[in-house]
Amino acid sequence: MSSAGGFGSSGRCADSRPLRRGASPSSLIPDGPDLLASEFVAVDFETANRKGGVSACQIALVKVEEGRIVDRAATLIKPPPGWDRFEFTYLHGIGPAHVREAPMWSEIAPRIADFVGDAPVWAHNSSFDSRVWADLDGHFGTRTHPSRFYCSYRTARRILPGLENYKLPTVTRACAPEFRLDHHRADSDAEACALIVAALQHMTAAN
Repeated sequence: MSSAGGFGSSGRCADSRPLRRGASPSSLIPDGPDLLASEFVAVDFETANRKGGVSACQIALVKVEEGRIVDRAATLIKPPPGWDRFEFTYLHGIGPAHVREAPMWSEIAPRIADFVGDAPVWAHNSSFDSRVWADLDGHFGTRTHPSRFYCSYRTARRILPGLENYKLPTVTRACAPEFRLDHHRADSDAEACALIVAALQHMTAAN
C-alpha cells in the first residue's frame, strides 16, 4: 500500500471546475454520450470513520481509454485533526500508523484534478464517493469535484437486470470474472469499477 502512489505535494490550488455537493439519482446514470465516453476515470475512497468524508484515508483512481486501462494512481491520505479516529481498520486495514507520513487532501488535490482532467468520473455507489470528495473540497477549500460523476451500481442495475444483488463483488463477477477483487482496498475497488464500466459500455454499444 503506497503512501504517495504517484501523487506529490504542491503548493498551488486545484483547478476551479464547478463543485457539486449532490446529485439526483437520475443524474448518477449517464446519457448515451457519457456512457460511451472513450475516456473515463474510476475512483474509490476509503474512510477512517463514519463521521464524514473528511476522514478519507485512501483514494485510488484508474483511467480508461478506448476500453483499456492506461493509468493508475493511489495514495493514502492523512485525515485532519478531529477526523482521524480509525473506526474501519477492520475493513480496509488502514490505521493511524499507515497515514502518519501521508499527505493531506490539500497537498494532493491539484494532482488529482490533473489526473482526472475533464473526463467523466465513475464510482460504485457513487453517492458515497461523491459525498466524500465534496466533503474534502468543502473542508480544505479546494475545488476539484468532477462535474460529471456517475454510478456503476445504478447503471449496472439498469443494463444488467436480474443479478442477485449489485454489490461490487457481485457485479465484478458478472462483468469481469477474471479479475480478483480485493474488496475495500481502494486500488482494487477502483479497478473493478473501471472494468465494470468498460463492460457496460461494450454491452451498450453491442445493442
